[in-house]
Amino acid sequence: MKKLFFPTLFIAIFTLTSCDPSHNINFKNNGTHIVKVKLKIDPNTEEFGLTENMKGDSIVFNLKPGSTETAEGNLLFGIGTWHDTNINEISKAIKSIEIENINYKILYKSEYSIRKVLLQNRKGYWMRTDIDFNINDDLVN
Repeated sequence: MKKLFFPTLFIAIFTLTSCDPSHNINFKNNGTHIVKVKLKIDPNTEEFGLTENMKGDSIVFNLKPGSTETAEGNLLFGIGTWHDTNINEISKAIKSIEIENINYKILYKSEYSIRKVLLQNRKGYWMRTDIDFNINDDLVN
C-alpha cells in the first residue's frame, strides 16, 4: 500500500501544478498557392501585448504552400485555454481578418463575424489552446 502512495502522490502533484500552455492563433496554408493573411488590430488596445512586428495597425503573413504562421510573437494572448470570454475580448481588439489567395479574398470585419470564425476554428474539447485556420485553394476551414 505504501509503495502505491508515493507514485500516486507524485502524479497528482505533477498534474495539478503543470504549467498552462499559451493561447495561439495559427494560419496553415494547405493549398498550392501563396496566401496573404492580414490582421487589423485596434491601435488603442493594450490587452494583447502588441509588438513592434506590426506594420501600422496590421500584422501581415505571407504563407507559402505547406507553411504555418502563428500570431504568437506578434500578439500575446496569455495562457490557458480559449474560453468564450477570451474569444469575446480578442474579437473586440481585432478589427478585421483578411485571407486572400489567387482564387478568393475573405474578409471578416464585424465583431460578430470575427467572434464566430474564431469559435468555429477553436480546436480541442477540453484543452482548447489553439485556434487553427486551415486554408486550402478553395476555402478556409
